[in-house]
Amino acid sequence: PTGKILLLSYFYDRINPLVAPNAPVAIASIAQLATDVCLGQPAWETRWAGDRDALDELVDRPEYCLDLTFMHALLRLGYEFGDAREVGIGKQIDGTELGWALGAAIAMVGGELVCKD
Repeated sequence: PTGKILLLSYFYDRINPLVAPNAPVAIASIAQLATDVCLGQPAWETRWAGDRDALDELVDRPEYCLDLTFMHALLRLGYEFGDAREVGIGKQIDGTELGWALGAAIAMVGGELVCKD
């Protein structure tokens, strides 16, 4: 299993503010993000020193620790991705919101939605 994986929606919203733009994200790096976030504000100020946007994102979101820990567990234990496996994160492709496109595709597969010509 070496195909490309794109994480979207909830994954994007939590991971993107904490990583460099367009940087590949390894599963192990999500574990490290979770560890650093769960250590609290002193660790944040060390890891994201100078990145005001990342620090602002973390300040009023106590759920960040749980979210990142859950994401890592889901990817490692649920999907059985190795720590070295790289994934992409995204929100849009060519201006189309991926969350909406995925929802529509699932509805089409289930026969609940039909495309019109």
